[in-house]
Amino acid sequence: MTTERRAILHPSRTRQLRATAHRVVAGSLPGTLPGRPGRPGRPTQVDLAQLRTLDVGSTPQLWTESNVHLLEGMLIARVRLDDLDSALDLITMHFTEGRLRGRAVLGLDSLGPLFAAVAEAYAAAGRPRDAGLYASRALTFAVSDAVRYRAEAVRTLVFAVNGEFGSAARSRDVCVELAHANRWNASDTDYALALADILLAVGAFDAPRVERAAAVLRALAPGDPYAQHAAATADAIAAVIRGDLAAGAIGLRAALGGAWSHLSHRLIRDLALAALAEVTLAQGAARRALAIVDTPTSPPSHTVCFEAQRAAAHLALGDERAALAATDACLALGAEHCPRTLASVLVRRAVARDRLEQSDAADALFDEACGLAVHSGDLITPFLAIPQAQLAPLHERLADRRPDLAERIAAAVDAVRLREPRPPRRPLPALTPRERSVALALRDGRTYADIADEFTLSINTIKSQLRSLYAKLGASTRDQAVSALERHGFYL
Repeated sequence: MTTERRAILHPSRTRQLRATAHRVVAGSLPGTLPGRPGRPGRPTQVDLAQLRTLDVGSTPQLWTESNVHLLEGMLIARVRLDDLDSALDLITMHFTEGRLRGRAVLGLDSLGPLFAAVAEAYAAAGRPRDAGLYASRALTFAVSDAVRYRAEAVRTLVFAVNGEFGSAARSRDVCVELAHANRWNASDTDYALALADILLAVGAFDAPRVERAAAVLRALAPGDPYAQHAAATADAIAAVIRGDLAAGAIGLRAALGGAWSHLSHRLIRDLALAALAEVTLAQGAARRALAIVDTPTSPPSHTVCFEAQRAAAHLALGDERAALAATDACLALGAEHCPRTLASVLVRRAVARDRLEQSDAADALFDEACGLAVHSGDLITPFLAIPQAQLAPLHERLADRRPDLAERIAAAVDAVRLREPRPPRRPLPALTPRERSVALALRDGRTYADIADEFTLSINTIKSQLRSLYAKLGASTRDQAVSALERHGFYL
């Protein structure tokens, strides 16, 4: 048995290891200001790296304060260093159905932070339902104000990730009250709470608030590259909200492709990628937007839903059926799908159904999407990537059925509509697969005979397909057709 495996069974193996675990665990609670006796301050990157490299080990026969602190430190280290797969392995080995495996002789204030660490790991991995279970258990075990603050901070993040903004705001208020009552320093702000503040600010489409939240995170962890990456991503999204899409796109690309981008949280990378796709779409480059989200995999509960991003791009390209196909898997998730991003999915499907002249199905989808948006408190995001001209008929019919709901949605979206950089252009007409192939061959100067040879068709057949393509594009010449396709971002 390796030394690391004995660390779980016998946590007292070295004074150094106990001290490291103590710094990491104590540093997750408020009141750990540097320089005070018995208060070790926030853990360093070296502390986190040391705990991250420990072997998982087996579940001890009896849980004690020492090995629980070590387990909690290992979880925190893996989450903060974005080693989420390893963190989930730890949870699978040592927890089941909201409780520790095995017997335990522990005080409640030891269990509370431990369960909060589990909840934070699940939230970071995009599993808010599992995170919610352990966050609730953490609050059950919270005896002291410090542990209650930690549990509420993580619960704020869980709610924010799942798009339950009203509940997140209430949990955040509890944290603020506890911090004020105990006169904790601003540097004691919980890391999970700082991330949640960014998500809440982005959901409110409030650029100054996003920038303030980013500044707090920067000050909170000046030597933490993961925190600095999250803050930089938030600043880029703030630029987008202000309407400066060019600056926002540059910031997002730097966050995603910079030399230090590997030192970042998966959740933040996913948010940055989704935001970049929406910015690219707003700039009129639908094919580039589709390429950005073509391969990424959504988190298990679709807390960031790349399928919704793909559907928006397909709609911009005039391919309603592709938009529906892209989001079929979202509907298959049922109640497992994040409600916030599900609203975006339903809006896109409603637009596709409406453009296919299936108005009854479109209205049912739009009603559900608007209801979810109101319930989550995110009345803006589901509607932003869709041109207003495509939403107008759906919204007009909604106003006839549910004038109160339509008024709330319109008021929220109107508040940010002026920030759109340009009016939406007419979408690219739907092209058949053969028309797409021919369109791709038009720009490189090949003759019709060359194109016919490539597809093993006659020149007359190619000319017939080109006439159909030109008619859809409103073009009469090859150059006009290529220009029209370029304006729609067909060639990336």
